[in-house]
Order: sequence, then C-alpha cells, then structure tokens
Amino acid sequence: MTRPNTISAPFEFSRSLLTARRIGVRIDCHPIVDSTNQSAFETAAAGAPDGTVIIADAQRAGRGRLGRTWDSPAGSNLYLSILLRGPFFPPVVTSLPFLAAIAARDAIRELTGLTTQFKWPNDLMINSRKVGGMLVEARSAGGNTTLAVVGIGVNVNWPKDAMPDELKATATSLEQELGRQINRPGLLAALLNRFDSGYDRLRDEGSDWVMDDWSRNCLTLNHAVSVEIPTGTLTGLAEAVEPSGHLRLRHADGSMSRLSIDATLQLRPANNRTSTPGVT
Repeated sequence: MTRPNTISAPFEFSRSLLTARRIGVRIDCHPIVDSTNQSAFETAAAGAPDGTVIIADAQRAGRGRLGRTWDSPAGSNLYLSILLRGPFFPPVVTSLPFLAAIAARDAIRELTGLTTQFKWPNDLMINSRKVGGMLVEARSAGGNTTLAVVGIGVNVNWPKDAMPDELKATATSLEQELGRQINRPGLLAALLNRFDSGYDRLRDEGSDWVMDDWSRNCLTLNHAVSVEIPTGTLTGLAEAVEPSGHLRLRHADGSMSRLSIDATLQLRPANNRTSTPGVT
C-alpha cells in the first residue's frame, strides 16, 4: 500500500522533509491521545513496523518519569513516541534516552540556533529551565528486550502566560526563548532525521560516543548536588553517568553512591546537610 506523502493531523507534515531510512517508516498522527507512549505500545501489538512514529497534538494523560504527568496542551508543542523493535543489546536500550536528548538538542540548534543542555536523567534545558524531556519504556520476553518506545516532549510554541503557575519558574519553550513561533513540522522532521542517523550509529558503533557527547553537555556533572531519597538526603559531587544510566555521586569522605535512573530523587544545588553514603 502506498503511503500518503502528506499527513494533515495534527498539523500538516510532508514526508519529503525526512531523510530518515528507518524512523518514520510509518507515521500516525492524532489530534489527541491519552499518551503517545501508550498508543505506541497499542500500535505495536497490532503489528506496526520498526520505526513507527506516533504524534499527538495533545495528550490527556501524558506520562513523565516516575509516573508524573506531562502537561500537554493542544496546538503548542511536540509530543511523539518512536517504536523500535529488537532484540537489543542492553547498552542500546539504556542509551536510548541519551540518544533522544542528543537528537532533540541538535534539531533545536538546527532550526533556532539555541543552545540546549542536559540535566540528569532525562531533561532538556535552556538557560537553566526545562524545555523538554524523554521517557523510554521497554518490554521484554524470554530475557530479551524485544520492544522499546522512545517518548519525546518538547515545549515549542507555549507562551509563559499559558503555562500552569507551577511551571512558570522552571519551564520554558522555544517561543519564549526566541520571541517568535517555531515551525513544528520542521522541528519534527529535524528531530526524526537526527534520531535515525544516531540510532544507526549506536547500533553499529556502540554507546560510547552517545555517553561522551551527552556527558560533555550535561549541567549536572562536575557539580556539587544534594539528592532527596526516601531515607534522607545525599550530598556530593556528580562525578559521571555510567552507560547503564546510573549517576555516580562522590561523597566528601571519598565513598561513592550509584543512583538509579528510576530512583525517586531530585537534584538541586548542594547545601551543608550531612551526606549518607553507600546508597544504590
């Protein structure tokens, strides 16, 4: 069956903008879904091919990390999920959120010239405020990861006065930073093209280059931080992010903690609280 060249919902998007070979082999656009990640898994169960992309103009229940809600108003931003079929080697799966961040950073720079940095574990930052985030979810069978969904959200044309009050001090959008609106289809195409080429390189060369690039542009690393965990507060130097996604936190006494990407924690500038070493 011939694929349509132009997709009109939620916004007009021409496949001619894509140079990607794998990513975007199928693109499903929706005015609104509960969650693009959820829709991607449902589409996968119905037989969607590797590289399928789910896009929504709005989400009713956009998912962030640790079960948090991702605010997803219509007509403003990018909400998409990329469906990848395995089996995968473990370093490929654990590198996907970092690869997605790199692809989004490069796409933003290509279209706007803005400098985007990363905050561990999954935030895109401009001028110390969050402009986007990643959520990778995987399914396994027989001990092998067979399916991964890479969710990406970018605040594009979202004016500050339209944001919820609780986000105004910590979030931003490309429109806020530039003072003008951004072409969403153009940004989408650039992001998919960047992810496609990076994904091929990740599979061919391994994850070292991904982690090196991401780490060089990470705001968290080489800074003193405190981390809130259920049993107290950890303080120390954010030393490195391992290929597994763990953050290595070096304490004042020389001991080290490995903090999971799935842990319930919050990074912030360190204060004078006592550190609690040895938590993994």
